[in-house]
Amino acid sequence: MSGINASLSILMVEDNPGDIFLLKEFLRATDISIQKLFEASHLTAARKILSEEKVDLVLLDLSLPDSFGLESYTGLGVLVQRLPVILLTGLSDTNVALQALAMGAQDYLTKGDFDEKLLSRAIRYSLERKRNLENLQESEERYRELFNNNPMPMWVFHMDSLLILEANGAAVRHYGYTNEDFLHLSLADLRLHGDLAALRKEVEDLGKARVVEQKGLIQHIRKNGDNIFVEEAWHNINYRGRRAILVLAGDVTERILLENELKEQQMMRQRQITEAVIIAQEKERTEIGKELHDNVNQILGASNLYVNTAMSDDEMRQELLERSTELISRAINEIRKISKSLITPGLREIGLLESIEDITDDMKVAKGIHVQLDIHNIVEAEVDEQRKLTLFRIIQEQLNNIMKHAKATEVMIRLSLEGPDIVLAVVDNGVGFDISRHRKGVGITNIISRTELFKGRVEIQSKPGDGCVLTVRLPAA
Repeated sequence: MSGINASLSILMVEDNPGDIFLLKEFLRATDISIQKLFEASHLTAARKILSEEKVDLVLLDLSLPDSFGLESYTGLGVLVQRLPVILLTGLSDTNVALQALAMGAQDYLTKGDFDEKLLSRAIRYSLERKRNLENLQESEERYRELFNNNPMPMWVFHMDSLLILEANGAAVRHYGYTNEDFLHLSLADLRLHGDLAALRKEVEDLGKARVVEQKGLIQHIRKNGDNIFVEEAWHNINYRGRRAILVLAGDVTERILLENELKEQQMMRQRQITEAVIIAQEKERTEIGKELHDNVNQILGASNLYVNTAMSDDEMRQELLERSTELISRAINEIRKISKSLITPGLREIGLLESIEDITDDMKVAKGIHVQLDIHNIVEAEVDEQRKLTLFRIIQEQLNNIMKHAKATEVMIRLSLEGPDIVLAVVDNGVGFDISRHRKGVGITNIISRTELFKGRVEIQSKPGDGCVLTVRLPAA
C-alpha cells in the first residue's frame, strides 16, 4: 500500500453525477497527491477495476444501481480486504455504515455533511489505520508462526483462573494431550503435586513486579503419568483482551538424570578411594605390627635375655653386654627404617630428588637391586609441595611392589617434564604379569587414587616374563 505522502490511485464508486462532481472538486482541493482517479457507477464495474488496476483507496457509495446497503460493501469481497474503504452514506444509512466498519471498512462520510478538509483527514486516517492493522496482523502472524512452530513446549494460561487458553504443537506432542485436552487443563494439572494456592501466589507476584520470570527447575507430569523436569520461563501478555501468561517449558530431564548419574559415579569413586585408603592404612599397620613383633621385638627380647644373664654370670658379663649392645643397635636401625617409611619426607628441606635417592639407596642395600635415576627438565622450585609428595609416594609405593613381587634385579626411574605434564616412569626387569588377569592390589589402587586427585593418568604395561612399566602423567600446574 502507498504511504500517505505518496501519489494515490483512488477508486470512486458512485452513480450520482452531482455527488461525483463534488467528490472530484473536494479531492482537487485537498493536499493529497492523486495519481489516478478511477470511476465506477456500478458494483460490477468496481470489481472489474479492482481486479485489473492497482488501487490504494476506495470511496464507496452504499446505494448503487446493482447493490444496496451492506451488500455494496460485502459485494466487493476479497478485493478490498487489504484496501482502506471509506463509505459514502446518506443520513438513513448510518447504522449500515457502522456495521460495515465492524466488518473492516475504515471510515464513513455522510453526504452533504463534509468538505475537502474532512475528506482529506478521512483519507489520511483511513490509510494510517489500514497500515496499522496490516502491521498488527503481520505481527500476529509472526507470533502465531513462532508459537506454533517453536520446538519448545509453550502454552498460554489465564492469570485469574489458571486455565490453559492455548498450547502449541510441541506441548501437544511432548505432554501427550490433544489440543482439546489442553483447553480443559489448568496450570496445576501439569505440575507434579500442583498447589493452586501456591500457583496463584506465583502468578500474583509476577503480575505485580515483573514482565518475565525464570521459574527454575520444576517437576511436571505427562498424560501417561511420566514425571519430567522442566525449566519454565513466564512472560506477561495480553491474550485476546485477557490477562495471561505465556509459558516456555524446556525439558531438562535427561540432563538431570545425567547429572545425578555423574554424582553417583563421583560418590562411588570417592567411596572406592576411601576404601582403598582404609585398606592401605590397615595393611600398613599390619606390616608395622609384624615388623615390630617378628623383628624388633625378637631383637629386643634377645637383648633383654643377654642383659639378665649378664647380671648373674660374672664371667660372661662383658661378652653378653656387648651382644646386647649390638642387638639394641640393630633394633634402633630397624625402628629408624620403619619410621622413615612412615614419616612424610622433608621434601622442602632436602628436596624431591635427594629423597628419591634415599629410598633407592635403601632398596640397593636391602635387596641388592640396581637402581638408575634419569631426571630431565625438572626444576624443583617450579613444582608445588603437594605434587612433590605425590610423586615421592608413588615411587615409594611402586618400589615396595617391585621388592615384594617382581623379583627384579634392575629398576630405572625416569622423571621428566613433557609439555604441560610431569611424567614419571618406573621400569623393572622382573617377572611381570598378565594385565588382563591381574587384579589391582592396594599399592596400584593408591597410585591411581593419588594421581586422579590431580586429574592425572596412570598407564601400566606388562606381560609375564617381561617386567613392568608404570607411567604416571601429572599436570604440572
